[in-house]
Amino acid sequence: MTTRCISVVIPTWNGKNLLIECLKSLDAQVFPECEIVVVDDGSTDGTAEFILDSRELDNVTLVALPENSGFCAAVNAGLKRTHSELILVLNNDMTLEPDFVAKLVRAADTSDADMFAPLVLWRDDPSTIYSAGDRQLVNGRPESIGFRCPLDGFAFPDAIFGVSAGAALYRRDVFACVNLLDESFVAYFEDSDLSFRARLAGLRAEFVRDAVAYHVGSASLSDRTWWRARQCYRNHALLVVKNMPARLLLRHGRAILAERWHQMGRLFSAARAEFGAARAAAVTLEACGSMLRALPHALRERRRIQKSRAIDIEELDALLTKDAYT
Repeated sequence: MTTRCISVVIPTWNGKNLLIECLKSLDAQVFPECEIVVVDDGSTDGTAEFILDSRELDNVTLVALPENSGFCAAVNAGLKRTHSELILVLNNDMTLEPDFVAKLVRAADTSDADMFAPLVLWRDDPSTIYSAGDRQLVNGRPESIGFRCPLDGFAFPDAIFGVSAGAALYRRDVFACVNLLDESFVAYFEDSDLSFRARLAGLRAEFVRDAVAYHVGSASLSDRTWWRARQCYRNHALLVVKNMPARLLLRHGRAILAERWHQMGRLFSAARAEFGAARAAAVTLEACGSMLRALPHALRERRRIQKSRAIDIEELDALLTKDAYT
């Protein structure tokens, strides 16, 4: 294994206690050289002050955003402060096995893939999988492979479509090739959009089974189920509009439209449970409006992305998942 410095970007929002555990697990890594960049996304829980005042964190670069700008903007701010060829993006609620970084770097040293997904388990139940890389369905929905499946006996995939930015190693060239996260997504599906753009550009993703992390799961947004559903409904449309080639839009149009209705139903149900039916209808209409306002940007990006596509359409279609993975 070639020893090198890697950069670690951790966005955080009102998750100081989670961040402390994440940083402890980074400090315990057997890999010697990590440049750590923490992006405080307008927290009000004293995160920035904690980092600045802690002598034990003098190796951490703090990027303090003046207000909450969303996951995409926070990650991008961190990426712009990194210097290494390899960049690890972590959620603040991740903790890592001591050889996690070393295993990912070894994979990068021995593979020509461009993005690397570790095995992520639930922290409260490490016998259950959170993610084993990402797949992209023909209906436009991205999914975490193995989500909530028992670890024991699980048939891990031979290939993955993309990686989750909750815990993923990227070569710097990925961002040079397809740009950073699209900040119009704000949060949710933004990493799937990045993976899709990378695959369209001819880049590859690889699953690293022996690099293991543990995830709490949407810890910073645990009381905002309706907002997650809103973002998934909105951003599913943007993901499809930007990335799905016209031939595949026609081929899988019925599945995509069915997924649009499914996402809308999930949003309405989540909002109704939180606010009641009348407010849920308003929330759903607002999400539709937000999606429509973002479409001009998505269409401009689509023209640029499809013009530079480096993968054959049939090859891309073969990478998309037609059936549920169990």
